[in-house]
Amino acid sequence: MKNDIVIKNARIHNLKNVDVSIPKHKLTVITGVSGSGKSSLAFDTLYEEGKRRYLMFSGTQFMIDNIPTFDSINGLSPTVAVEQRIIRQSNPRSTVGTKIKISAMLSALYANFGERSLEYDNGVPLDIAMFQRNSPRGMCVKCLGKGVAKCLDEDALFADTTQHICDIACELGRRGQTRNMLEELCRNHNMNMWEDRLCDLSDEQIDFLKYGDNGISRFDGFIPWIYMIINGGLGSSGRLAHLLTNADMLQQKVCPKCGGTGLGEQATHTTFGGKTITELEHMYIHDLLAFFEKRSDDKNPLLKEIITKLSCMVDVGLYHLALSRPVPTLSGGEIQRLFLASYIIAEMDSIIFVFDEPTIGLHEVEKENLIKIVHKLVDSGNTVIAVEHDENFMRHADYIIDMGPEAGVRGGVKIYEGGYDEFLKCQTSKTSPYLSNEIGFKIKSDYRPINKDKMLVLSNANIHNLKNVTVHIPLGVMVGVAGVSGSGKSSLISDTLVPKLKELLRTKCVSDDEISETVDACLTGIENMKRCYIIDQRPIGRSRTSCPATYTGIFDRVRTLFAATEQAKECGYTAGLFSVNSEGGCRKCKGDGVVHYHVGFGNFIDVDCEDCGGSGYIPEAMEITLDGKNIREILEMSVDEAKDFFTEKDKVITNILNILKRVGMGYIKLGQATPTISGGESQRIKLAKELSKGKNAKGALYILDEPTTGLSFYDSEKLLDLLNELVEYGNSIIITEHDPYVLSNCDYIIEMGEGGGSDGGEVISHGNPMELKNNPKSIIGRYLK
Repeated sequence: MKNDIVIKNARIHNLKNVDVSIPKHKLTVITGVSGSGKSSLAFDTLYEEGKRRYLMFSGTQFMIDNIPTFDSINGLSPTVAVEQRIIRQSNPRSTVGTKIKISAMLSALYANFGERSLEYDNGVPLDIAMFQRNSPRGMCVKCLGKGVAKCLDEDALFADTTQHICDIACELGRRGQTRNMLEELCRNHNMNMWEDRLCDLSDEQIDFLKYGDNGISRFDGFIPWIYMIINGGLGSSGRLAHLLTNADMLQQKVCPKCGGTGLGEQATHTTFGGKTITELEHMYIHDLLAFFEKRSDDKNPLLKEIITKLSCMVDVGLYHLALSRPVPTLSGGEIQRLFLASYIIAEMDSIIFVFDEPTIGLHEVEKENLIKIVHKLVDSGNTVIAVEHDENFMRHADYIIDMGPEAGVRGGVKIYEGGYDEFLKCQTSKTSPYLSNEIGFKIKSDYRPINKDKMLVLSNANIHNLKNVTVHIPLGVMVGVAGVSGSGKSSLISDTLVPKLKELLRTKCVSDDEISETVDACLTGIENMKRCYIIDQRPIGRSRTSCPATYTGIFDRVRTLFAATEQAKECGYTAGLFSVNSEGGCRKCKGDGVVHYHVGFGNFIDVDCEDCGGSGYIPEAMEITLDGKNIREILEMSVDEAKDFFTEKDKVITNILNILKRVGMGYIKLGQATPTISGGESQRIKLAKELSKGKNAKGALYILDEPTTGLSFYDSEKLLDLLNELVEYGNSIIITEHDPYVLSNCDYIIEMGEGGGSDGGEVISHGNPMELKNNPKSIIGRYLK
C-alpha cells in the first residue's frame, strides 16, 4: 500500500464511489468508453487534489471550502497534468520555441555571438530584447510582431462606381456608429450618403470618403476606419472581416515591412553561422539540431544546452516541427510531447504525471518511440498515469484501470484494475473484447469503386515541405490521408486544399476561418461537388459561458420553451431571462457561476459564486421550471439524458441530440463550458451541427481532421457507421488519420512521406487499403488491418 496511490469513494461528476489503487513508479493506463469517467478520475479527482495540497502548502488555499468529492487519497506526491482542454487555451503568440524556452536561448546566443551587418550597426550594443517579438524593442512596428497583416484592397472597395455611398464596404455605412459619423462627413462636403453614387462625386470627395478630412468630421475615412474595426479597435470584428473577405476586399498577407519575420531591423540584419534568427526558427528541428551540432563548442554552454533540448524533442517525435510553429496550431498529442520533453530535460523525479491521450497524432512507427520515452520517465522514479485508448500503448502499460460500463449516468464504475493480460479476459468491459479480438473492430472487405471522371485534382502544391505535389482525390468515397508526423498531411489538406476550396467555392464552403491566405496551387474538379464543410478541431465558442447547447442552437429553443410556460407568462418573463449573457445572468459572477481568484505564482482558482450558488443565474430565472426542471438542471443534463427529456417536447432539439449521440457525444453535458472541451470533441459537435441542418442530401464534401480522436473502439465504430452513411447518401469524405483501424475502413488512402519535415512532402503510395498492404513503399500498409 505504501507504493500505491489509494483513492476511496471518488464521486465527482458521474463517478459512483470509486475505490482504486494506482501503483507508484509505474505506467498506468485509464481506459473505457468515451464519457465513462476516465478524466473525472485522473484529472478532476487525482490531479485536482494534488494541486489543492500544493496550494495549501504554499498558504494560498485559505478561501476554498468546496464539497468533498472523495473520502480519502493516500500516497499522493506532487502532481503535474497536461490535458487537451487546458492546452487549447494557449496564447496565440506562444510558439514551440517560447514554450520550451529555446527561443530565449537563441535570443541570448544572437545578442552575445551574433554578427551584425555594418550598414545597421548604430553603435548600440545588441541585447536579448532586440530578438524577441513580444518585446517593444524587438517587434516590427507595423505588424507588432505577428508577421502578417490584414490588407484591404482599396481599389476593390471603390471599384463599383454605381454603388451609393451608404453601400461602400458591404453596407458598412448603414450600421450603428459608422452611419452617424458618415452622415456628418457627407453633410460637411455636400454629399448625400443615401442618394449619391460614387460616379456622381468629385475626386476630392472620393478622397474624403477614403481617408477622411483631417479631423473636420469625426469620420476618419473608410480605409482607416475599416482597419481599426478589423484589428479589434471596436471589440468584435468577425462579421465585417467575413463580409469583406467574401467580397475579395480583404486578405491576410505577409507584413510588407518585416517580410513576415515579426522582428525589427536589428534582428533581421544580424546572423549566426550565416543564418538570421528567423531562418533558424523556421528550420525543422532535426535540421536545426544538425546545424548546431556542426558548430558545437565545449566552451559555449549555451550551445550545449540548446543541443540537449533539441535532441530531446527529436526523441519524443517532434523533429518535424519548427520553433516558429504557433502552439495553438499543434495537436493535443504534440503539445503533450512538448511538455514531456521539458520534463525529461528538467530531470524531475518522484512526480505523478497525468497525460491525456499522449499518442494522439502519432503514426504507429512513432508510438514505439513515445512509449520508450514514457518508460524512461518512469525509470527516473516518476509515476505516469495516462488516459488512453491506443492498443499499443495499453499493451506496454504496467497497470490497467477500465471505467464503464457505458457513458454519462450509465458509467462512472470501475470495471477492472490489474495487469494487461488479465484485462483481456474481462467479460464486463466494452474495451477488452476489441483487444482480445473476441469482437474485433469491423473492417470492410469491399471498397467503393473509384470514378476517374469525378475527382479533385490538386497540382503544384508546394507550401511548407510539399515538393510540387500533384494528387488525385476521388469523390463519392471515403478518402484517408496518412503519413508520419510532419510528412505533409496537414500541408496538403489544411494548408493547400482547404484554402483553394474556400477561394473557389466562396459561400458554399463552410468553415470557422474568416480569412485564408492565398496559395500557389491549382485545383480542378469542383464542378463535381455542391458544398464543402471544413470540420476541424478548433474550439467551439470563444467565451466561458458558451457551451454545446449554445453552439448547436439548442439553447435558443430551450429558452423559448421556458418562456412559454404558464409560470413565466404570469410573471411577464421573456426568453432573455434564461440566458446568463442577458437579463438572467448573475450580476456578481457575470453568468460564470464561479469567481476567479489569483493565488500567486501565476495560479488561479475558481470558487462557486456565493450570490447564485454556482448556477450563473439570478433567483427569478431559477424559479421557473419545465416539467420540474429549472434552466440550470437542463444544462447539467448529458445529451443522452436530454434526448429522453425533450423527445415529446421539441422535434428540432431531439433531432440535434440524436445526431450528437451518433457522433459519440452522448455523454457530454449541454452546458459544459467550451474551454473544457477537447479538440476531438469540438470537431464532432461541429459535425453534428452541420448534419442537423439537413443539407447533406447529396454532393457535399466533408473534410475532417482525425475525427476519432478521444473515442474508444466502441464509439469509433459508431462514428464510422455515420460517416459511411454520409457517403452512401452521395457525399464525399476526406479524413486525415493515423488510426490503422479507421484507415482500413477507407475506400482510398493517400500516404505522404516517407519521413517528416525535409524528408517528407511527397506522395509515397495511394490506393485502397489492400493495395497499400501489398505496396512495399507504404509505411502505414504494414499496420493496416
